[in-house]
Amino acid sequence: MVKALQFHRIVPDFQFCGTWNTPGQFESFLRFFRDQDIPITLPGTGKNGIIITFDDGEKNIFDYAFPLLKKYNFKALVFLIAGYVGKKNLWDLSLTGRRLEHLTWDEIREMKNWGIEFGSHGLTHRNLTKLSSAELDREIGGSKAILEKEIGPVESFSYPFNRVNPEVLELTRKAGYKYGFGGDGSGDLMIKKEAVYITDTLATMKIKILEKPKLAYGYERIKQKTINAFTIATMLIKKDTI
Repeated sequence: MVKALQFHRIVPDFQFCGTWNTPGQFESFLRFFRDQDIPITLPGTGKNGIIITFDDGEKNIFDYAFPLLKKYNFKALVFLIAGYVGKKNLWDLSLTGRRLEHLTWDEIREMKNWGIEFGSHGLTHRNLTKLSSAELDREIGGSKAILEKEIGPVESFSYPFNRVNPEVLELTRKAGYKYGFGGDGSGDLMIKKEAVYITDTLATMKIKILEKPKLAYGYERIKQKTINAFTIATMLIKKDTI
């Protein structure tokens, strides 16, 4: 079985959102994987295990997550918003007005040289299921072209907001991606992601990985869907402001 764990923001300070983790919390998960002999893998290796992923590609991944990944010698997959590399996250809704930086190309290359892989999270982080074919091509194919010009082949795509439909799936395939993240687990372009939040513990992490007990896992999936539903607010903001 291959399953992805979906992280977003790794920061020491409180955030007015659910999609963040502290460095200490993140390290406790890495230590848990090591101590429990849970295999950490990457797409295309042919090995079962957990894929550690990060959506959005914010700079805090370089500052806080990358040193810990190196400490435990775990590889990961970071999904970049191609139109916002090296820029502030203006695409996102901020309750405080504070804007965080995304990774720069130099930081991305340094991580890649160590063994971190990179994929696309679209051009401007839009709900792909609401776009025209031309807009989809720009978000899916256009983002791939930008990333590949800077860092070489890009084979993985993470569907923003975990929203995907048959048209999005087909265009992702036609664009040349081999792996898609944010689906129901039914294939390489529909790899299931388990979101990890500040509210998670080692106990809930174990439930998400093993998918049991079934009742507890069902509750965790409902929590993920509920938290993810609040991201609808970011869709109300014009995304292609780059």
